[in-house]
Amino acid sequence: MTPTSHEPSGPLEAQSSSRATAATADTADTADTDESQILRRILDAVEKDQRKRWVEIACAILLALATTASAWCAYQSNLWGGVQTFRLAASARNAREASRNEVIAAEERMFDGLMFIHFIEHRSQQREDVGEFLRKRFSPEMKVAVEAWLATDPFDNPQAPLTPLKMPQYVQAEKVAAQKLHDEAVTMHDAAQVANQHSDTYVLLTVLFASVLFFGGIAGTINNDSRRLRWAMQLMAVVLFLITTGFMFTMPICRE
Repeated sequence: MTPTSHEPSGPLEAQSSSRATAATADTADTADTDESQILRRILDAVEKDQRKRWVEIACAILLALATTASAWCAYQSNLWGGVQTFRLAASARNAREASRNEVIAAEERMFDGLMFIHFIEHRSQQREDVGEFLRKRFSPEMKVAVEAWLATDPFDNPQAPLTPLKMPQYVQAEKVAAQKLHDEAVTMHDAAQVANQHSDTYVLLTVLFASVLFFGGIAGTINNDSRRLRWAMQLMAVVLFLITTGFMFTMPICRE
């Protein structure tokens, strides 16, 4: 029997073993690479979800603040609108009272003028009894004015006022009250215009806060693939909110 030779198989087995080891190493490296890529993808997805969650939280806070501010501005606009209505009503009421007092003052002035004419007529006719009768029936303002007028010697003094109605002592209470009511009516009318301006401004602020709600709501629905657009929307919402809020704090608060 010829003995079997094992010498040639040694190098072949070594090469096969080396190839198997190399293949195993390549397979392990490939597996590690795949696992790393999968892990990285998972981490990226988690990171994106976290960023998106923070964006959603920020948008929710901004929307809540803008909604509250918008409701407040609408409430203030309604209050100032009511103030405007009541001030206009008060202005109209004062204007009516002023007109009524002016009519009464005009009627009394006409009566005083007629009484004065008859007084002078009877005085010139030396009818002192009738003149004194008429004199006692002058209005209180006219009595004071006539006394002051007679003291100026109007029949001989060319510098004397023409009638007692021109004397500074002739002051009608109704005329003074009418002027006061007229001034109050003008003041209330101006105040009503101011209230109207405040109401209109609060309406404008309400519209601006609604714009903040629009941009903030749109930003919360944009995915990460359109990151620039999302940030642009958020920036517009934040800037508009800050400007509008700052302007709102300068507005007067209605407490009437």
